Amino acid sequence: MAWMKLRDLLDESPVRRFHYIILAACFLGWMFDAMNSGLISFVLRPLTRELALPPDRAGLLLSAWLVGMFVGGFVIGMAADHLGRKPVITSAILLYSVPAGLTGLAGSWQVIALLRFFAGIGASGFMAVTSTLVSEYFPKRIRGRTVAFLESAWAFGWLLAAYLGLILAPSSGWRPVMLTGLIPVAAALLFYLLVPESVRFLEKKGRTEEALSTLRRAAFLTPEKAGEVEFEAEKKGGRFTLAGLWSPKYWRRTLMIWVHWFCIVLTYWGIFLWAPYILEVERGLSLVRTLQYSLLITAMQIPGYWSGALLIERVGRKRLLALYMALAGVGSLMFAHATTELEVLVWGSVISFFNLGAWGITYAYTPELYPTEMRASGAGWANSIGRVGGILGPIIAGLLLSTIGSRSPIFIIFALVHLVSTAVVLALGVETMGRSLE
Repeated sequence: MAWMKLRDLLDESPVRRFHYIILAACFLGWMFDAMNSGLISFVLRPLTRELALPPDRAGLLLSAWLVGMFVGGFVIGMAADHLGRKPVITSAILLYSVPAGLTGLAGSWQVIALLRFFAGIGASGFMAVTSTLVSEYFPKRIRGRTVAFLESAWAFGWLLAAYLGLILAPSSGWRPVMLTGLIPVAAALLFYLLVPESVRFLEKKGRTEEALSTLRRAAFLTPEKAGEVEFEAEKKGGRFTLAGLWSPKYWRRTLMIWVHWFCIVLTYWGIFLWAPYILEVERGLSLVRTLQYSLLITAMQIPGYWSGALLIERVGRKRLLALYMALAGVGSLMFAHATTELEVLVWGSVISFFNLGAWGITYAYTPELYPTEMRASGAGWANSIGRVGGILGPIIAGLLLSTIGSRSPIFIIFALVHLVSTAVVLALGVETMGRSLE
């Protein structure tokens, strides 16, 4: 009898219908996560007018989502290493949907901030654990490409948010736009019905019968070959501890990925939450034209993601991530000095292409840095550290807009932050392309 370890069975498996079902369900949830994250950006101007909010107060409102994301990354990530990927992801979808939709009924900015705080918990937890689940099922030859492609769902969700803002906000105001945040509740039901628990998680918890049942349903195994799978139980002392991320074996990669996450999240949320506002107020564009420009810039995220997905299994995670962050930094520097509408559109598109391409690489790279017993927790903590940057990004942009009234110093700061990430990834990063998750 030829015995095969579970990890080898998963790493070397052909891509099956089962894989596509998982990817489709996760893609849908990811898209709606992005939609709910971005809706407020495309109604920020009418919302701030109705509630009489100055830019610095609006920055605090925008950052409430990021505060929630900070909490959600490590709390939900650690929950997934204890309770399982499937129940935690399903709960996270509900959490990022219901409070976000209810903001359309809120009467004050404080209530909106509180609701967005809770939705943010679900938003970051969903992404950290979903990228972990997909990494744990797909074969290693396309694992990075698949997770990078999954992250491209963010661009479609952000485009959907921009489209909803464009068709609803000018005529109906901001509240109907925000109420559409309730739509993703349906995605939670689909995910629960279609996606199984991670068999790597089941293996580590000693739930071998459930793992075998999942493998048979997914056609990884025929019934007569089920006994040929070798399972490895969770090692004694193998449970997650925060100190484990800083052990001699992992501290360099933890430092690298935490700094990188801080930089990419700060730049993304600082730039893209404020971009429509900057286009309308500083450039003097109408609301409709602002949303049209925002749609064009956002659309460049899609080829950015897909280029990263195409190159990640050829160039590798480390070098490609550093390159994309550097080019996004160049785009930010040029955007700071753009003088015409065409230059604003071109350099905004460059930032969108490379920053979001780097996001896809980031989500593929992060789960590969840690073993199964600490993978979701490690990814969740990196996600949460990044959200500290995300909290600061909109606040910094809002304060500078209030005091200076110009985008130039804001985008010079964003350029420098991109380049800090590039340097740290090159100095401390390890290459994980083609390696087993374990």
